[in-house]
Amino acid sequence: MTQNKEIHAHWIHKKIEDPTAVSGFFYARECTCSNCGKEVNMEKPHCPFCGAVMDEANKDD
Repeated sequence: MTQNKEIHAHWIHKKIEDPTAVSGFFYARECTCSNCGKEVNMEKPHCPFCGAVMDEANKDD
């Protein structure tokens, strides 16, 4: 009997420097899965490539 283990991950957004932003940067809309490293054009509840559930706390903050 095989066990289907659910993967938990988070989206990683690239910072874009911008002197007009109050903080000095913006986050890109595109993001990368912390599990498989594939890029998508916007956040989704699950990674379309590896199926990871995007409910893990973002460790990059």
